[in-house]
Amino acid sequence: MTKKEAQDSSDRFRSRLRLTGGLLLAVLVALALRAIHLQAFDGERLARLGEKQHLQERIFVPERGTIFSRNGDSLAISVESRSVYVRPRRLKSAKETVPAVARALNMKRRDVRRKVTSDKPFVWLKRQVTPREVQRVRALKVEGIGLSDEPKRYYPQGHLAGQALGLVGRDAQGLEGVERSYDGYIRGKAHSSVAERDALGRRVLVTGLDDFKTRPGADVRLTLDTTLQHLAEKHLEATVKRFRAKGGTVVMADPFTGGILALASYPFFDPNQFRRQDRDRWRIRAVTDTYEPGSVFKAVLAAAALEDGVVGREDLIFCEFGRYRYGGRTIHDFKEYGWLSFARVLQLSSNIGVTKVADKLGKERYHRYIRRFGFGEKTGIDLPGEVVGTVRPPSRWRPIDLATASFGQGIAVTPLQMVMAFSAVANGGLLMRPHLVDRVVDKDGKVLLRHRPEVVRRVVSRATARAVAGILKGVVAEGGTGTRAALAGFEAAGKTGTSQKAEKGGYSKTKRIASFVGFVPADEPRFVLLTLVDEPTVNVYGGVVAAPLFRRIAAPALHSLGVTPNPRLLPEVSPGRDRGVIRVSRKTRGHRKSTGKGGGPNLIGLSMREAVDKAKRLKFSVVLRGHGYVTEQRTDHANGRLLLTLKD
Repeated sequence: MTKKEAQDSSDRFRSRLRLTGGLLLAVLVALALRAIHLQAFDGERLARLGEKQHLQERIFVPERGTIFSRNGDSLAISVESRSVYVRPRRLKSAKETVPAVARALNMKRRDVRRKVTSDKPFVWLKRQVTPREVQRVRALKVEGIGLSDEPKRYYPQGHLAGQALGLVGRDAQGLEGVERSYDGYIRGKAHSSVAERDALGRRVLVTGLDDFKTRPGADVRLTLDTTLQHLAEKHLEATVKRFRAKGGTVVMADPFTGGILALASYPFFDPNQFRRQDRDRWRIRAVTDTYEPGSVFKAVLAAAALEDGVVGREDLIFCEFGRYRYGGRTIHDFKEYGWLSFARVLQLSSNIGVTKVADKLGKERYHRYIRRFGFGEKTGIDLPGEVVGTVRPPSRWRPIDLATASFGQGIAVTPLQMVMAFSAVANGGLLMRPHLVDRVVDKDGKVLLRHRPEVVRRVVSRATARAVAGILKGVVAEGGTGTRAALAGFEAAGKTGTSQKAEKGGYSKTKRIASFVGFVPADEPRFVLLTLVDEPTVNVYGGVVAAPLFRRIAAPALHSLGVTPNPRLLPEVSPGRDRGVIRVSRKTRGHRKSTGKGGGPNLIGLSMREAVDKAKRLKFSVVLRGHGYVTEQRTDHANGRLLLTLKD
């Protein structure tokens, strides 16, 4: 090799060396710049991604608190359930696993396939499975599929107060009712721990303790009485079926505290089966649904007129013999009445009579009292979904609207608003704020929340409230529209209502709402009770459909509350022709008499249970015919037994 060739070879080597060095330097510079970029601009995201791949956070869901009734009965509790999960990366053969898992869990194959082929390290297959499904999954013995414990909400009373209690989702969050309103208290506080895992998802190192017990949620005690709730639901269902109605609502409240004693809607809702039931059943209709109250609303007009002194109880009103032109329309009464006192106008439910009183009162004053009684605003009850109803301002009233508003048309109210308005009459003129929860207590017994009776405002004077109550007693007495609401041994006060349902810009000719709202005992009320039947078909009138429902609930409710009947108001009895037979007269006053020549205990006027208990204590056997209350009694001395006839 010549000297020149050697020089050229050396130059080429140095050139390649410089090129290689330059390339390496460029790569190093690029890597350094990339590292700087990742660290400075993308470091936080990559750190989170790394933690997500190698760290597993385990959430510990606390046990929800128990919901108790006023009586101490458990209405909603938490029980342990099992859920099935899959770790897709640990499955050896997803294709072979899918059919067996689908059969074991009663799932569709495509749903199982989608979950077991997920790129996530952990996927729930099915939450809160049945014991039989647990056994099937265990029998499969598939690596990568396991069982986990988690709390499940259970309602031991079934559909009892179902809408009011509400429901809970799979992740232990309250979705409806009390479960939703008080979720922050009932749910408790969740905790978590973090564990490192390998590429297969196996836990290799735990940071912190993950076996501690979470603190359960607080308990809630309701004002709801399970006995009264059961009575409300039992008789509501029977009435809806008897009159082939669409549904119905019952609300019972303590007029002095605002506590809700019973809250029922039919068709019922069982939170244990909420996925199998139509969502329409979830609604708490007493606060979410409105209706035109009809003649029940005449009690509001009466209170306003008496308070402002535009009419007196005994003032006479000419009722035009059943037809009256007002505001360009003809108003009708059910019967052709002439002169009636104002008390009789309410007792007979004359539309014409209340129209004339409303005209004297005027739309501005009447509207003011409607709002003072709580209509057109929320009652403030501690339940979700409450609506305000519809009360138009007087500036938008046509001449006829004053008349229709006097007998409850053109105004939309909720059943709860109606109950609270009557509570104001029952308690002496105070509008109370209703509540369903009495108190919230943590597991240490500390009271976190307590509802005290809250007065919203005074609506009318005590004297006016007593006067209205006196008139409403006449509605239930002989000659009134609500006689079928009368109870043996008690004076009740109330008002019937039969309202047409609005339909396509007018009113339906066939669809009605039958209602009754009252309180008992009239002079010392223990509760206000609304009974409402939606679209009855056998009969549509409140006095025939809803008033008897009031009586069927109120009579045993008073007994349950320990309220004793007034002896002066018990049915008068007299001996019949047959020896030992006692018959009930139709009179409502007089002292209860002895059994006369028949001997034995006097069971007239008692309920079936009371009669049987008393007879057994006195060593008599009993033969019953019918159901309800004892109306006839015969003593069989030869066999030492009582033959009782009962009527509802």
